[in-house]
Amino acid sequence: MELNNSNINDFINRYINFVNHINDQFHYPSNITHVLYLIVPAFIVKYGIKEERTILKCFEEVPIYINSSTNKVLTAFFNRRMCYKEENGVINYYTQKEIVLNDYYGNSLLELIDNLIHEFNHAVNSIINEVSWDDKKVTMRTGLSYITFDRKNLSQAIKRSKDITLEEIINTKQTEDIINIINSFNNYQITNHEFNNALYTLKHDIDAGGYKSKAYFLQSYICKELMKNKTFIPTVENLRFKGNVSDIEEWFDNITGIKGSYKKLTTLLEEILKEDSSLYKTKFFKKYKINKIMAKSREVLDIVNIFDNNCIYK
Repeated sequence: MELNNSNINDFINRYINFVNHINDQFHYPSNITHVLYLIVPAFIVKYGIKEERTILKCFEEVPIYINSSTNKVLTAFFNRRMCYKEENGVINYYTQKEIVLNDYYGNSLLELIDNLIHEFNHAVNSIINEVSWDDKKVTMRTGLSYITFDRKNLSQAIKRSKDITLEEIINTKQTEDIINIINSFNNYQITNHEFNNALYTLKHDIDAGGYKSKAYFLQSYICKELMKNKTFIPTVENLRFKGNVSDIEEWFDNITGIKGSYKKLTTLLEEILKEDSSLYKTKFFKKYKINKIMAKSREVLDIVNIFDNNCIYK
């Protein structure tokens, strides 16, 4: 759908009405409602009107739970509980989902929007083919990554895949895309005053060159060429949204021509994140740890460069 001044208000009002509808159920405070006015139509623009049903289903099924406690590390997170129900002797597994938003009153509008988009984007990219199981284990997907549970004990994970950091890098890039879409609404003549007031505030917090998130800065910087690659990003975004992420490893390795290159990439990114996260606690041998991060970063860059050079369309 191509937006213009002739159709923008019908488009925006459609999703304002949708947010008002879910607000009848969830009773969000007005500032959260106004933020959702901006977020929901931007998600539709990002993923396309053909995916409207999936996007709206996510916002209907994943409520925002506002926590009164403060967390300096996490302003918001996507929380799920693995559940099951038995019907006619058949056990089916599903999740109960929510976005937990910790005390946010000291945050700017832009920070609040960034956090909510980031977590809802995880949710949107996990809604299709979210849970699978066999006789022994149950697996829950979050975008690219998986958490596996023993069927006899759903309260504790027995395995976590090593592509969580790549999932976060891609999710951060998409968060930037969606915030820039929201900012682009300033180019239209929108009549809803509440929508315009929020847009006006946001506009002055975003640089002329577009929004850049501070999340996962080092890892995103290392992978910036991969995030710009016109073969990698559309393919992975589509497979991730559709829940067909098991195909990514073979596809990536076929392009690099090196078996195991995708696993090596995701493992290195996980290791860099752990090293980087613990760096501020390090009192001794800090230079040694920095050198380790730099060495692993160069390995990541080597893999990214091989992939990029082997792509016909980049």
